[in-house]
Amino acid sequence: VGHGQSEGDRMVVSDFHVFIRDSLQHIDLMKKEYPELPVFILGHSMGGAISILTVSERPSEFSGMLLISPLVVASPEVATPIKVFAAKVLNFVLPNLSLGSIDPNAISRNKKEMESYTSDPLVYHGGMKVSFVIQLMNAIARIERALPKLTLPILVLHGSSDKLCDIKGSYLLMDTVQSQDKTLKVYVEAYHALHKELPEVSTAVFTEILTWIGQKISEPGESSQT
Repeated sequence: VGHGQSEGDRMVVSDFHVFIRDSLQHIDLMKKEYPELPVFILGHSMGGAISILTVSERPSEFSGMLLISPLVVASPEVATPIKVFAAKVLNFVLPNLSLGSIDPNAISRNKKEMESYTSDPLVYHGGMKVSFVIQLMNAIARIERALPKLTLPILVLHGSSDKLCDIKGSYLLMDTVQSQDKTLKVYVEAYHALHKELPEVSTAVFTEILTWIGQKISEPGESSQT
């Protein structure tokens, strides 16, 4: 909602839970089509926040969760007390006011991927709207409450030089979830979009993901189908 090919205004969602609702609806459709297969959820950036909250709604349905540079905590520069207060006030009077936009240079060190991002007409290149910032802050508050209840296998991948989603969030996640099976892999000097990073990073990321899922589905009690 508010992104890509969806209808409606860009960067506008009535409540962050709409993303979780839509994710669960998609999962229900897939489970009906492939009832024997285990369900894994993978989320990047804001999609990481969506994944965490989706899993927390139906924890028993997922065989594992994979997160690439997830949004778990607010960036300290963005979420200063004064800026948070200002955003709450502005949300009442100017909800569509645009704040700063995402710096494309922070996405990846791969120039080709950066150019692809900046020229993609389905990517919203305007400023972050105040109302959307409020929804992200609400989501972060919900994540804080959800993390201690998670027990499923988790793989987290994060770049040490990510300027968009603070890596402190991934460390917090690792410290907070109750999962016995949890792994954090840090890619030194990598930026935000690890799956669209320099070839050696993105290749390593996909290998890590495939290996991890392969191990989970070959464990006793899981379907051997892929």
